[in-house]
Amino acid sequence: MDRLLAPDKKVAECVGLWLAEGDNKTKAEITFTNNCWELIDFFYKIINKVFREHTYNPRIYVYSPNKEKVSIPYDKCIVKYYIHKRATKLYYLLRFASVKMVKMWKEIVKDILKRRDLYPFILRGFFAGEGNVYMGSHNRRILRLSQKEEKEYINNILNHLGLYFYFEKGNRNYVIYRKPTWDIFAKHKLADLHPLKKEKFWGIYNSFKEEHYPTNYLIKEVYSIINKPLTARQLSKVFNRSFARIQDVLILLKKQGKINNFRVGNVDYWTKDKNQIIISKIKEDYLLLLDKPKHTSECAKHFKVCWKSSYNRLNELQKLNLIRKENNGKWIKLLTRKEVLII
Repeated sequence: MDRLLAPDKKVAECVGLWLAEGDNKTKAEITFTNNCWELIDFFYKIINKVFREHTYNPRIYVYSPNKEKVSIPYDKCIVKYYIHKRATKLYYLLRFASVKMVKMWKEIVKDILKRRDLYPFILRGFFAGEGNVYMGSHNRRILRLSQKEEKEYINNILNHLGLYFYFEKGNRNYVIYRKPTWDIFAKHKLADLHPLKKEKFWGIYNSFKEEHYPTNYLIKEVYSIINKPLTARQLSKVFNRSFARIQDVLILLKKQGKINNFRVGNVDYWTKDKNQIIISKIKEDYLLLLDKPKHTSECAKHFKVCWKSSYNRLNELQKLNLIRKENNGKWIKLLTRKEVLII
C-alpha cells in the first residue's frame, strides 16, 4: 500500500463508498453516485490525492427533475446538467475516466479489504452509501445495509466487529440489531460520514433507555465504590445512569445512615468514611485564621467580605464540629479526631 498518496483510513472510507454506490464493473472509469454533496466532495478529494500523479478526466453529472444548476467548486472538472424526471431530489454522478486508474483502484480495493484494521472505516463508507437508520413501532431500533444479496466481505466485517445481524433476502438488506451493536457503531462512529444519517443515528442512540440493573444492584454497587469522595455526576458516568437516578440512590443510602455528604461550593461530595470531613479551601483558610479566638467581624475584615458572608462560613464549620462560638462572641477552633479533607 506504499503507493497510496492519501491516508489509509480515508481511502478505506472511499472504498466503502465505492463498493456501496460505485459502478465496480466498468473497466474505463471510476464512478461514484450519491445525492449527498458532502460525500461526493469527500470522494473527489481523496481520489485526487490517491492519483494526483496520474492524468485523468474528472466529470460530474448533475441530475434533477428540472435541470437545477448548483455551484461545483472544482476548476479542473467538467460539469454537465441533465433532467431526470423520475428523480425525487438532485443527485450527482462523479466519473474519473482512466483505464489505468481503474485497474490500480481495483487493486487498492482488494488490498484494503484484506486489512482488518481498516474494517471500521470500510463499513463507515459503506454505511454512508447504503446504510439506513430506522426506528419503528414499539421503539424497535435497527440499522440496515441495502444489498441485493449477501456479500462475503460484508459478513467478514460485521462478524469481525462483533455486530448482531442477519440478512433479509426478501427485503434485500442486512438487518443490524441489539443495543450492544449500537454501542459498537457509536464507539467507531460508523454512521458519522453521512451528515443526515449521523444526526439520525445519534438522536436515536441517545434515546435508548438506561441499562437495566437487578433490584438493589445499583444501591450495592454505588455503596461499594465510594471509598473516596465522589459526586453524583461522577457516579452517573461510572454506572451509565441519569444524575437523578444516582441522586435517589445516594439519598436512600444517607437515610439508611450508610453514607454522608459534604457540600463544597455548589457540589455535594459523598463518602461512606464516617471518620472523614470534607471542606472547601476557603473553609480551611477560616480554620487557619482561628489559631486564636476571633469575632465574626474580625474574620470578615480579614477576608474582605461582608459580616453575613463570614458568619455563614463560620456557622457551617460549627455544624461540622470543627469550631464553636463562645459566650463572648468569639469563635474558637476545636480538636477533632476525624480526617479533614480539603477539596
